[in-house]
Amino acid sequence: MRSCRKATTKIWAWPMTDGPIRATVAAAVLAALVGWLPAGPAAEPDPLRPDDVAVFMRAKLDHASEVLEGLSLADFEKIRRGGQLLALASQASSWQVLQSEEYARQSVAFRRACERLERAATEKNLDAAALAWMDVTMKCVQCHRYVRDQPGQ
Repeated sequence: MRSCRKATTKIWAWPMTDGPIRATVAAAVLAALVGWLPAGPAAEPDPLRPDDVAVFMRAKLDHASEVLEGLSLADFEKIRRGGQLLALASQASSWQVLQSEEYARQSVAFRRACERLERAATEKNLDAAALAWMDVTMKCVQCHRYVRDQPGQ
């Protein structure tokens, strides 16, 4: 009996090795992260424009898609990398849309959930990774609800 991955690979003609793809994705992520860094210590931070937030949120969704794809294919490296990129994104200045203790608490809870996801992927425990992913998703929903409920948002 053929596995689903092999059948999908054959149907969609995906390459059997994704080393070049990984290198390209890593370079794109690095370029995006470098673009989020301030120019230097004297640089004034630009006020976050709605376009910037939309671009940042799209990047977060891309990382989330990588985790979901990894869970679907039991690709632990994709799960780990997606969780790691989400945790790193949560430390970027673009993430900080509110300055409140509650928002900071929710950001920490999100990072911890991402760390549990990474750990489950490293341990190659698909069930634990799936449960951790549900927790990460719930943290997203709770935080987005909190931000939407704030006056002026």
